[in-house]
Order: sequence, then C-alpha cells, then structure tokens
Amino acid sequence: MIKIYEPKITNEDISFVTETLKKGWLSGNTPVIKDFEEALANYLGIKYVSSCSSGTAALHLSLLGLGIGPGDEVIMPSLSYIATANAVSYVGATPVFIDVDISTWQIDHRLVEKKITKNTKAIMPVHLYGGVPDLKSIQKIAKKYKVKIIHDSAEALGSKYNNQNSTNFNDVSILSFFPNKVITTGEGGAVCTNNKKLYDSIEKFKSHSLKGSVEYLHSDIGYNYRMSSMSASIGFPQIKRIDDYVSKKKLLYEEYKTELEPIGFEFQNFDSASESSYWLIATKVPKNISRNKLKKYLFNNQVETRNVFIPLHLQPPYKHLLNNDSFENSIEISNRGICLPSSPGLNKKDFNFVVNTIKNF
Repeated sequence: MIKIYEPKITNEDISFVTETLKKGWLSGNTPVIKDFEEALANYLGIKYVSSCSSGTAALHLSLLGLGIGPGDEVIMPSLSYIATANAVSYVGATPVFIDVDISTWQIDHRLVEKKITKNTKAIMPVHLYGGVPDLKSIQKIAKKYKVKIIHDSAEALGSKYNNQNSTNFNDVSILSFFPNKVITTGEGGAVCTNNKKLYDSIEKFKSHSLKGSVEYLHSDIGYNYRMSSMSASIGFPQIKRIDDYVSKKKLLYEEYKTELEPIGFEFQNFDSASESSYWLIATKVPKNISRNKLKKYLFNNQVETRNVFIPLHLQPPYKHLLNNDSFENSIEISNRGICLPSSPGLNKKDFNFVVNTIKNF
C-alpha cells in the first residue's frame, strides 16, 4: 500500500530516543523538553515556544491564556478539522463559522467583519493544508475591532507569509506534531508567541496551574498538557530537516499539478505573499467524476488517499449554530476534495503509479 503519509524516522532519531531513555528522562520536566522548544523557537525565529501533548491542547491553552470563555465568540473558517471548533467549545465560548476562498481554501477575510459582534473576542484563521490566509487583511480587522488572533497553523510548519514563518504573527499560533505532519513527535503540539505574559500563562495552565515554588499549591484549574520526553526526543533531531522536507513536498505538489491539471483536477492555490508547507497535497477531482469512486478505485489498487475535511457547520455538535449563511465554497471543496500521497520520501516509481492509476480511472 502506498500510504498517504509516512513519517521518516531515521537512525539519528532512534539514537536520540535511546540516549534519552538511558538518561532516565521520561517526564515533561526534563532537559530534552527545553532543548526541543529552544531549537524550534530558533528555527521559527520566534521568542517563545511552549510544547504540549497535542495540537488540540495547544489551541485550548491559547484560548485559556487569552482569557476567552463563556459568552465569547471566536470566528473561524467552516472548512477545518473539528479540533478548531472543539477547542473553543472547551472554554465555553461559541465558534462562529464563515466560508473559505474557492481558490486558496483559506478563510475568506472579506466575510470576517460581517460576523464581528460585541461578543467577538478572537479570529482563528486556519492555515489549511499548509496554505496561509491573507494575514495582512486579518490583522487590520483585528486591530480595528480590538480582537485577538489565534492562528491554527497545525498544518503549517515551514509555511511562510511575506518571507516570515506564518506561526510568528500576533497574537499566538499553534503547531501539531501528529505522525502525518511535517515533523512528528508521535503525539504532540506547541504554542508559539512573542508575548511573554501569554507564554507564562500557557506554561502555567499546561502543568496543573502550579503556583510558584510551593509544592502542591495551584492558582487555577489547570491541565496536564505537558509533552513527554520521549516525544521531544523523537522530534528534536527532525527540526533541522524541516526545510528539506518542505522543499521535497513542494516539488511533489508541482509534479502532481503538471500531471493532473490537464485532465481536470483543480489544486489548492496559494497567493503571492504565501509559501505553503504542502502538508497534504489536496486537489478537487474533475466535476464529471465521483470523488468517492476514485478513492475506492485507488484503495483497491493499493493507493491510500483521504477526503478533505467535512465542514464544521455540518458536524453534528455544531449544526445548532447554523444560520442563513452560504458555505458553498466549503461544501464544494469538501465534496470534491481528495488528499494524495504526500510523503517527502515518495519515490518516483510510486508517484508514477499513483498518477497512472488516477489516469486509468
């Protein structure tokens, strides 16, 4: 089976994990955690990185750190993984959905202002499939209405906006290190910010809100969201390989486009200010064929693919938030969208097999 994504764990990674084990470093309070965070901060060019147990936990911590809670609203695109909305629900706030741009698949910034109310506390742009939203326009809106920006950049490690890592924009960004991400820690995530006060708050919340140096005294209701040493030791050696992986995935994206656009496939596009991480290479199938039949045909021929996310406004926990808005772009992309094998190590033979199998269908 040609997998949709296969993480590349090298001998160096395995040796680093073994060394960590031999030192007896197991918990989230060991030196390898700080080594991982500092190396990632240096790569990103950002002041503070706080590692945690997942990308979802990173979103939850960001909302907690910004003081968002019951009665507040957070604007987000409907086309995203459900964790984007769930994290907002965790703090008792309400997700507010808007449609995406049909070309870039990113949150349509032109619709954001229409949804801002006195209860709006944040905008949560999703850097979908490694693409980057129009951050300049979103920042202008946030400044005008004095709301925060929480970047769900779980899929965008290595993505850039105006030559700057897309994780580095106000107010806070998150990353995921799930096995299908650009680098992996098995399970894990991180919060990225240049705001020291916010960073300190997140560090507190992720460790049961321990208060100072007094044992077992907790200032607030906190969470056990620390990353384990094993996770950090898997990810640490991979940081220096991020750019190499992204370069290989970009080439793969371009090769897929060259082969499949002439027969009607429509790929996610990126505006001139952004550079994608090409997390999963996503495309819309031609209008005259069935995405699901193609997916089944590929699977029967040992090629794994994945559908694009189901829009959040159609998810059972969030259908009660529906109004008269149109989400036609999100629905179209979801219904026709398919993610192709996207491993940076995908060899030419397997790539040709994937493309030829699609063409045969």
